[in-house]
Amino acid sequence: MANKVNMYQLYDEAMEERLDVSTNLQFFYKADDGIKQILHQTADYEYKTLLSNDDDSWDYVEKGLGLTGNLVLGCTSSMFGPTQLVGADAELGIALQWLSKQSSQRGVIPLATITSETPNDVIIPVDYYFEKDKLFGEVHISLIVYLKKASHNSLRGQAQLSGTILGELVEWVVILDGSGSTFPIIVVNEPDKPLWYVDFNYSEPLVEPFSSEFIAIYLNKAHVAFPSIQKPKTKLDQTLYVEFLAGALQLILQNLMECPDWQDIQDGENCEEGSIGQVIHYFKTTLNWDFDTPEKLSMSLRIDLETRVKAGEM
Repeated sequence: MANKVNMYQLYDEAMEERLDVSTNLQFFYKADDGIKQILHQTADYEYKTLLSNDDDSWDYVEKGLGLTGNLVLGCTSSMFGPTQLVGADAELGIALQWLSKQSSQRGVIPLATITSETPNDVIIPVDYYFEKDKLFGEVHISLIVYLKKASHNSLRGQAQLSGTILGELVEWVVILDGSGSTFPIIVVNEPDKPLWYVDFNYSEPLVEPFSSEFIAIYLNKAHVAFPSIQKPKTKLDQTLYVEFLAGALQLILQNLMECPDWQDIQDGENCEEGSIGQVIHYFKTTLNWDFDTPEKLSMSLRIDLETRVKAGEM
């Protein structure tokens, strides 16, 4: 694959230090009464952002997700000039951008316009809400700087095309819909699809993390049986939940058993921390699952999951 070379100056670490960016941004959701409830942010081993509330009751699918607070630019003048990001008479834009490959969504919301005359320590308010069912999986959310209006006297190395993204001021990779949990389950709303299905995008299971970016179990909210699996209450609901999870896990396990790295996965060799291989090795060596034949695997999965569900462990 050819490397992409930018022919114009981008926002870099040196410029970041001169611009002196600070924020007090928080993720939140709206309660039933419309009041904002702030979410806790924690980072996983890949520095991806996991969100939760105090009693772990927040569900993005039902409640949505918002970002609120202020962005402060300490020295806006540092971006303008003959040797800087853009010419003195150019205009820069600040915007909120999000990208989710798994939900095929991308968007940009303009927030402010910055010129060479904008005072230092300018405060830019941010308040945006992603409604429920809009995004899922891994979502890249960032505050970006882009060229809104080019300088009449742009010099070599300065962008000239309006709309060109010049850099990211702040960035998060937010995990939604269970992507950071033990089983990478993603809730979707697809009336033309079955109750559940599995998608494989991995190529290096010894390295790639066990997340919905590489292996995903899709659970369809549009299906009539969805409520029984999402919140199983009756014994029949629990049985359906076990059948769903056992079927999906068996599909994942058998797919990996056929890959070239299966021997390393079985032995726990060359598996990076948090990788698909490490997680599957844990399943194989710790849980009472029989990998000898597909029939034995199917039986042992169901017995184990039924036991866990009855004991209230799942």
